[in-house]
Amino acid sequence: MSAKLNSGQYTAGLPLTIEVPKSFRIRVAGPARRLGPAFSRPGSILLPFDRIFYQALADQAAPIIGSKINKSRSFSHRIGQSDSATMFLPTRVCWNNLQDALAREARKSVNKYILRVDAANYFGSLNLHTLVNVLGDSGFPRALCTRLESVLTTYAGEQSSRGLLQGMYPSDLFGNYYLAPIDLFLREQDVPSARYVDDIYVFVRSVEAADHVLRKLIPALRSYDLVLNENKSLLMPKAALRTEEPDLESLFTAAVDEIRNQSEDEDFDADYGFQSEWNEEEVDDEELELEATRRLFDSLSGYPGQEENIERFCLPLFSKAGSDYALEHVLDAFTKRPAMTQIYASYVAKFLDKAEVRKALWSLLIDRTLSDWQKMWVLAAVSQARNHTDSHVMVAMSLFQDANRHDALRAVAAIFIGRFGDHARRKALRSAYAAVSPYVQAAIFYPSRVWPTAERNTAKASWGALSNLNELISAAMVKT
Repeated sequence: MSAKLNSGQYTAGLPLTIEVPKSFRIRVAGPARRLGPAFSRPGSILLPFDRIFYQALADQAAPIIGSKINKSRSFSHRIGQSDSATMFLPTRVCWNNLQDALAREARKSVNKYILRVDAANYFGSLNLHTLVNVLGDSGFPRALCTRLESVLTTYAGEQSSRGLLQGMYPSDLFGNYYLAPIDLFLREQDVPSARYVDDIYVFVRSVEAADHVLRKLIPALRSYDLVLNENKSLLMPKAALRTEEPDLESLFTAAVDEIRNQSEDEDFDADYGFQSEWNEEEVDDEELELEATRRLFDSLSGYPGQEENIERFCLPLFSKAGSDYALEHVLDAFTKRPAMTQIYASYVAKFLDKAEVRKALWSLLIDRTLSDWQKMWVLAAVSQARNHTDSHVMVAMSLFQDANRHDALRAVAAIFIGRFGDHARRKALRSAYAAVSPYVQAAIFYPSRVWPTAERNTAKASWGALSNLNELISAAMVKT
């Protein structure tokens, strides 16, 4: 990669993108309260070299962005310390800072209303050329601006100059900074505001004042190719801010304090509620008391609309403690809350020794209502078990052989087959190699590290140097 960069021959590859269910659902007309179909957003991953380069550009931009962001108005994705394991401060710390700022403004008698506005399809609408220009004006070197613009427009594909990949630290950094000019605009209007990514809270004296702000704010957003999400934007009395689920907030606070008092990790900061990573560390349940966390989880039915926030906080903690307290609930919720599948799968993977868990997960894999993204995480969860029958491998084989399935799901299926299939299954996998994408080819090659010696050596000789990703897998095999 260094040689290609130095010679000017490096070109970014296209991301692998899959539709990811969103928490926001389509409303079902009629008197009955039902959950409608889920909206979706594109979720993307980059190949290793592209991801490293994208992160390197973000690392160069981070100090500039950190010095230019208005920390009294922008609260999301605060850049962490240089020695931090992650790029940003814990999400819950940032969120709590936002809540503190909102409470301070709400206490001021002059502020009577809160205008809350949200940009529609924010990451998908972002103008990449405008983003690069804003960065360049802030001092980002011209040569790096050119590189970044080339990379971002390649990732956008047919959309050309619109849309930022989601779910990656660099995109979080750049996406948050894109609205820094709007923070400046509101400051120049002498209007108190607080922002979390594209959620903007503006404090005003009256309804008429809100109208005056909107008349200027809407064109300002439009100049950055953004429009308001009319379904999510509203004007509310400031008292509504203080009365939004105060009992729920006290339950959260008690659970946060409970865990912080038991944790020796200085960087803990109660970030569990916003994480979706697979947590391999497990501790004895007796070492981690979760009484307050259980009370919070038991409040699920009492706070409609807050279910996912509660689950995102509690489930990783139950997982860390090895507690099956939420197991029955989660197994029942997979089909009800598609957006939570990754967190659900991570949690239930701790309990694959239970027959009812394995049975439920395999039932989900043949459920036609689940999206490919959901099945991908469910299959990843069952892959954590040590042994599988051939009937399980057959389910994975049906997913792998279905050309209409997304490559991300087919890749996970290929890894499963390669790990748990017999000689005949591995042979079928090898025969399919030439007919699939390079991404799926790498997934076929990856499990060859556990194949019999002769098959492993043949796979490495045949495929080990066919792509950059395969070369990395080959190097990893030598290390392990």
